[in-house]
Amino acid sequence: MKCPACGFENLPGAETCEACGSDLTAVEMDEPELPIQQPLAEDTIDRLFPYPAITVEVGTSIGATLRAMQEKRFGCAMIVRGGKLVGIVTERDMLYKVANRITELDATPVDTIMTPNPGVVRHGDTLAKTLNLMAMHKYRHVPIVDDEDKPIGFLSSKGIFKYLCQHALPKA
Repeated sequence: MKCPACGFENLPGAETCEACGSDLTAVEMDEPELPIQQPLAEDTIDRLFPYPAITVEVGTSIGATLRAMQEKRFGCAMIVRGGKLVGIVTERDMLYKVANRITELDATPVDTIMTPNPGVVRHGDTLAKTLNLMAMHKYRHVPIVDDEDKPIGFLSSKGIFKYLCQHALPKA
């Protein structure tokens, strides 16, 4: 979807231009080229059965956060301050920022390795918006927050992939 303000080519169904931030919700979309484009633009994230959020307070140790992620077998944890999302830490963060670099896992706060202020989605947001966010920022996990920015869950690339398989592949 081409932004009328700056000409940037956004993913189909994007609600705002990734380059200039212009509102794209009033832009007429071309007729879908692929059958999957219509459901992505219309279906909301609620169709994906999101995972519940693992939350830890700012200052929690990397070790405690890692143990919580392992216990739930989730690839991310939301970092909160007073219940509001301030960051996210993922399995990739553990691999690239912690492994062979930080030895005192129970003495090092997780907020030293978190990604601050990650992009988020809310109930009712479209799958296209989520895919756009994931593609533009190379996210594998996207927090879902309520109107007060409190994390209520997350979407994973695995869930998106499952949805795409169910909707894009021909039925047997």
